[in-house]
Amino acid sequence: MEKLNSSHSRSIIRVIATMLALLCVSSILIFFGSRGDATSVAMRIKSGVVTADEINVAFENVGGRLVKRDIEESQYVKKGDILMILDDADMSISIDKLKAQIDAQKASIAHQMTQIEIDTKNTDLEEKTQYHNIEQLQAALNSAGSAENLAFLEYDRSRKLITSKSISKSAYDSNSSALTRAKASRVQAQRALDAATAGASKEELERLRTTGSAAGMTLTSISNSRLAIANANNTLESMKAQLRQLEADLRQLELNNSRLILKAPEDGKILNIMYQQGEMISPNAPALVLETSRKYFDIYVNETQVLNYKPGQKVKARVIASDSYVNGTVRFATAAPSFSDLRMTREHGQADLTMFKVRIYLDENCKECLPGMTMEVADDE
Repeated sequence: MEKLNSSHSRSIIRVIATMLALLCVSSILIFFGSRGDATSVAMRIKSGVVTADEINVAFENVGGRLVKRDIEESQYVKKGDILMILDDADMSISIDKLKAQIDAQKASIAHQMTQIEIDTKNTDLEEKTQYHNIEQLQAALNSAGSAENLAFLEYDRSRKLITSKSISKSAYDSNSSALTRAKASRVQAQRALDAATAGASKEELERLRTTGSAAGMTLTSISNSRLAIANANNTLESMKAQLRQLEADLRQLELNNSRLILKAPEDGKILNIMYQQGEMISPNAPALVLETSRKYFDIYVNETQVLNYKPGQKVKARVIASDSYVNGTVRFATAAPSFSDLRMTREHGQADLTMFKVRIYLDENCKECLPGMTMEVADDE
């Protein structure tokens, strides 16, 4: 019985010693080995999933019936490739109508310009004619004044002679009538001159009387004609502005007409097509989703590491699938959502860690870097 108890005790001691030895070995390996906890891994290796930028491609400000669509999902396209075409019948009719309006407006402008040129020449000619007419009227007035003076002298002489009965009564009456006619002629000449020189200043009239020249005289009729020409020029400017508006409308229609053909804005792969041939497409409605060749991946680092990743900084990332390296550029670093923070990692003496998201765009078009693949950026990179 004592031998059995002694054997059982030694067996227990051996088990305990073995467990203690294994515990010591494990502790040594854990202490000196690589730590695989979340904190250690996050501090040592940063990995992310390749993602490609996706853009919605739409018909800008135009809509209509889809008449041609020669593309399919997963098809690769180049920048400038035709993707879809809308019916252009209504747009073509609108462009033709607007072109006709522009031609009519140009003809109206040409007519207005010709009319202004004619009116200007006629006004200049009329001005010279009136100056010449005024000078003639002034000469006629001077002549009428001289005739009146002569008739007055004859009348005055006959009036003195009639008292002495040196002339006959009929001669006196004849001289009196001649004076009356001379006065009437002078008055008539004066009125004609006043009518012709309407609008002239006193200085201009005095110059006409002394020099007999009407050049440069201000005349109401000529001033009104020039005002009418100025008003016609204002109308011409308005017509030209309307023409520019019509031409701008035409450029807009032609631009919209070119937008009826949807082209690929850049290289990429078609992910989704929203419309089938024959369907109506609304303006600015997304017609398809294009996966571009711009690729990026996000890594998460803690606040002690984020300062190592500055915008524009170059990094080297490893493609896990092909075990190759590609170059990338840090686009930005920003605080990550709270769910990505490392919580309660106090077994290593650390407090909770706030994580930051760093976005890295691949520099070259890495064909082997397919969306969904894992990329790694090590600390030494």
